[in-house]
Amino acid sequence: MKNNMKIYLSLLFSCLFLMTTSCIGDLDQEPPLDKSSQSIHNEADCQSFLAKIYSGFGLSGNVGPSGDEPDLQGDDQGSLVFLRGLLSMQLYPTDEAIWNWSDEGIVELCEMNWDYTLFYAYTFYQRAMLNIRYCKEFLDVYPANSDIPNIELYRNEVRGIRAMNYYYLIDLYRNPGVVWDDSPTNDKSWTPSQIGAQALFELIVDELKDLSENSNLPEKPTMATYGRITKPVVHTLLAKMYLNAEVYVGTPMYDKAAAYATKVIQAGFGLEENYANLFCGENHLTATHKNEIVYAIPFDDVNAKSYGSSIMVTAAAYGGILDPTWFGLTSSWTCLKPTQQLIALFDGPASEGKKENQYGSLMKKDKRYLFFDVKEYNEDGSVKERRDVNTLMGDWNTGYLCHKFTNLGWEGSAVSPTGNPNTDFPLFRLADLYLIYAECAARNAAGTSRQTAVEYVNLLRQRANGDVSQNIQNSQLTLDFILAERARELYWEGQRRSDLIRFGKFTRNYAWAYKGGVPEGIENVDDKFNIYPISDRDLTANPQLKQNPGYESL
Repeated sequence: MKNNMKIYLSLLFSCLFLMTTSCIGDLDQEPPLDKSSQSIHNEADCQSFLAKIYSGFGLSGNVGPSGDEPDLQGDDQGSLVFLRGLLSMQLYPTDEAIWNWSDEGIVELCEMNWDYTLFYAYTFYQRAMLNIRYCKEFLDVYPANSDIPNIELYRNEVRGIRAMNYYYLIDLYRNPGVVWDDSPTNDKSWTPSQIGAQALFELIVDELKDLSENSNLPEKPTMATYGRITKPVVHTLLAKMYLNAEVYVGTPMYDKAAAYATKVIQAGFGLEENYANLFCGENHLTATHKNEIVYAIPFDDVNAKSYGSSIMVTAAAYGGILDPTWFGLTSSWTCLKPTQQLIALFDGPASEGKKENQYGSLMKKDKRYLFFDVKEYNEDGSVKERRDVNTLMGDWNTGYLCHKFTNLGWEGSAVSPTGNPNTDFPLFRLADLYLIYAECAARNAAGTSRQTAVEYVNLLRQRANGDVSQNIQNSQLTLDFILAERARELYWEGQRRSDLIRFGKFTRNYAWAYKGGVPEGIENVDDKFNIYPISDRDLTANPQLKQNPGYESL
């Protein structure tokens, strides 16, 4: 049975918010709600508006799962969901995954060959900016002196959500338009302008630091804070901003990244003993066990579902001989596959004793190796033929498959299969903070300890391998090791593109499947792909926006 907080969040996310509507076509022009209306100035509507803002990470509109906007292809608003856009732009152009279908914009992403008409460059930008616009409206409608109970806390949560959206925008686009406290959003002729990466970086960091030092956001993780903005979430965002500062603004700030990672590590989080529990249909229960998940986007099959939910890493990865009912779902999409390069990163020893899992797939000692290699079974259920590890786009029968994310119960318990997953998406978790600290130590950041970094890494490797046999020594804590270990621990969690860029491997000196448009991949492509373009639609709607370097402008 679902935890009460999970039910509460998903019910809020599914409400029909009468005071706000989802809009994609002209978000820079039209305020989302009428702030003169007195009907919204009460506690219930304030909480509903707050839930609407939270739902911007996982839902597409008020009518799920397809949403309610007719202006997207096939009336399917799945592409407008924040999580779907994030995963599409962070996974497909990397060595972690390819999308097996030829959807609009997907082939360009997988082949790292896009221009300013890229579909997902448009939809993600629209969603993030719409989320930010809602945050601005909330802060306008409910000022700090409102008589709404807990308004200070709610406002701080909204400010944190706005900063999180801008963290992803600066990471993907570097120089998006800015909507902030002083933006005259009541003026229909006003459109957001760009302020440059340096100024935006400082704006985001200053906001997060103020929330860290001066807000009443919760200091410690509890079940009551699951899926909500807390100070550990704020500190995670600061750690990530500083970790990527050299990429964003040209100045290394790894010492600050390590300091904020340490704040999260010391806030009361712990590693879940079973890695698979973090990605199952009851993964919210980690909040009652070890609290490894720092921030999750909640989903469930009844109240919080969309075609851009955790279905993107569950049903999307199942199909053919890989039966979705094995993992608690009735739906399968046959489209998301790991690359052979991701498989190769798990080059450790095979499992001892039992060599096959319950599906007949060969196992590794590393329990994070959750891949499927069976191509055909014999009539008695034994394996007749195994799959070639090399994957081909458009051919589901090539390459390995993956079942990292499931809809199963805690500890892999069986469930009645559902059409949509109950699996929450762990956007931030403690393991990432361990690896951020370790990377900063490997980069010799001031204030870090290599011994502590090795201890953090070995905690992850002991969980993965069940013993200390695969632990590393101080001399093995290299940047190449960190990049590979981040993939082994965090694959398909929306981190990889940013990691490859930070390590100088995204556009240069590293080939993977379909990079550059050929199945075997090429090492070097244009460096402009380190930043996504501003869509032609956004340039048309807002003439103040200027295109990113390397891309055509209208």
